[in-house]
Amino acid sequence: MHLRKYKLLVTTLVVVIVVALTGCIGNKTEETTYKSGTYTTEAQGYGGIIKVETTFTDEKIQKIKIVENSETDGIGSTAIEKLSSEIVEFQSLGVDAVSGATITSTAIIEAVSKAVEQAGGNVQALKEAPVAKKEGEAVIKETDVVVIGGGGAGLAAAVSAADNGAKVILVEKTAALGGNTVRAGGPYNAVDPARQKNVEAADETSMQKVWHLANVEPKTERHAELLEELKDDLQAYENGSKDYLFDSLALHKLQTYDGGDYIGKLEFIEVLVDESLPTSKWMAENGVEWTDEITTVPGGLWPRAHLPVNAAGYDYIKASENRARELGVEILLNSQAAELLIENGTVVGIKGKSDGQDMEIRGKVVIIATGGFAANIEMRKEYVPALTEKLPTTNSPAIVGDGIKMAENAGANLIGMEYIQSLPLGNPKDGSLNAWIGGAGVEYYYQVNKEGKRFMAEDGRRDTMTAALLAQTDAMSYVISSTNNDVDINETGINIWGDNVDKLVQDGIVFRADTIEELAEQIGIDPQVLRETHDKFNNYVKAGKDNDFGRTIFGEQIDKAPFYASPRVPTVHHTMGGIEIDLETHALDANGKTIPGLLAAGEVTGGIHGANRLGGNALVDIHVFGKTAGEEAARIVKEKK
Repeated sequence: MHLRKYKLLVTTLVVVIVVALTGCIGNKTEETTYKSGTYTTEAQGYGGIIKVETTFTDEKIQKIKIVENSETDGIGSTAIEKLSSEIVEFQSLGVDAVSGATITSTAIIEAVSKAVEQAGGNVQALKEAPVAKKEGEAVIKETDVVVIGGGGAGLAAAVSAADNGAKVILVEKTAALGGNTVRAGGPYNAVDPARQKNVEAADETSMQKVWHLANVEPKTERHAELLEELKDDLQAYENGSKDYLFDSLALHKLQTYDGGDYIGKLEFIEVLVDESLPTSKWMAENGVEWTDEITTVPGGLWPRAHLPVNAAGYDYIKASENRARELGVEILLNSQAAELLIENGTVVGIKGKSDGQDMEIRGKVVIIATGGFAANIEMRKEYVPALTEKLPTTNSPAIVGDGIKMAENAGANLIGMEYIQSLPLGNPKDGSLNAWIGGAGVEYYYQVNKEGKRFMAEDGRRDTMTAALLAQTDAMSYVISSTNNDVDINETGINIWGDNVDKLVQDGIVFRADTIEELAEQIGIDPQVLRETHDKFNNYVKAGKDNDFGRTIFGEQIDKAPFYASPRVPTVHHTMGGIEIDLETHALDANGKTIPGLLAAGEVTGGIHGANRLGGNALVDIHVFGKTAGEEAARIVKEKK
């Protein structure tokens, strides 16, 4: 036989054999068998160990049950529910991770993979098994109001619009509602005389700061009027018993205005403050349960922060979701708006994708409530070059400014984009706000650098505190707290972020000790230095005066064992800039004219907070203006009918 023909024949035979073997392997994969039974496995999740029970028949994965976890409600809990059902439905470990809950998703897949291995299954084959989702039809709908974004502002707008008679469809691009609100600690600022009557009076130094604020040079005529209002409020307080905490609407407004370097629009600040307490009552009517506690959120400057019963943002999301569904709001998850539909200069709907299919929803009003852009590294670098990828963020990975871009493409004006706030209280692992002890209020902790020394007033402005932390060794610190903090840790040992405190300690995320010296040794600080810092701070608490940094907000002395140390780093937190709106939340163009059919609310907007936002004001912003947007949308709908 000719050599060339011989080689060709051999090659052909080899190919045939390989294909045949591959076919056999493929058939074997399709007929994967298991040792029937239930196998218990575990993997490291975001909040701790996730323990999983996986039940097999001889032929398939029959059931997956998560028997133990410490994942965050509304984030990790969504991944647990979604992936457990999808792995069983598709008999595949190749399911997609849930956006914003990648660590939890990976842990579930890892734990089930271990069970598959124990049951004699082929893990690799299951990872390669196709996820054969049914091809859906294009989503073509018509409604009164379209809300883009399922965080706090979007849900508030949807509830408000539906409650005022409008038919509402809300689209959320991720697999779960919540946005950044579900990641928040939950503090909500409101001047509340009934609750604040039970709070101890501010010390003399704090009151001096208030008097100083009342005597600054006025920027505008309205500012001058507010300064006089504050002086009148102070005088009335001075003439009274003075045995309770002073606060007033004028003080909250002026602290917000001053705290934003007088760049925020005062008329918006006034609405935010005036409507904060009434809106909290509206939220209660819609399912939010408030405690009677009043605390001072870091960067909040004054004790007026309210907390929901679980002290976290998930309380707001769960209550709003339940109320929205009661009111008939249609909620589409995995549905991303990509552009606004515009006809004759009026916004008439959205286009995008829903579960991979084309989506077009027409409405009389569109409300953008997609949040800011702190998770978009390139976008934030465009406005603040120093905010590089080296800095993590508290934000959901989904908060990338897409709503801002959609509005800009529709002619909306953007303002304040260069004002981006960072926090000195990020989780070193990923920049998030969870996994520490002390989050219920600045009254409950102090902060030290790696040398064991305080380096700032912990009750100061967020931008000032973050700058101070960036100047420390490795830009790293420890929050020192103790069991005096009975607000932060509930009776079951869970902190306000939903973390199991024992697991945080067990996993080396938070440190705990019965003495300050032992705590210092655990975190690599000279015990004598931390003891000196600790004693000096407690003396300042007792005296109500901080001679080192001027802190004025204190709680009890931090002197009840056990003591906690929580590592913290700087993290990008809030973008103050965005779509310019008017007081009725209409989006404005560069000429200050409204864009018909387009409203916006929440962090997607700009101009309210100025150059720096007070801690505890964001949750007020999203609910006050989200509620306003819903009311205005319903009014427009009625007008057009």
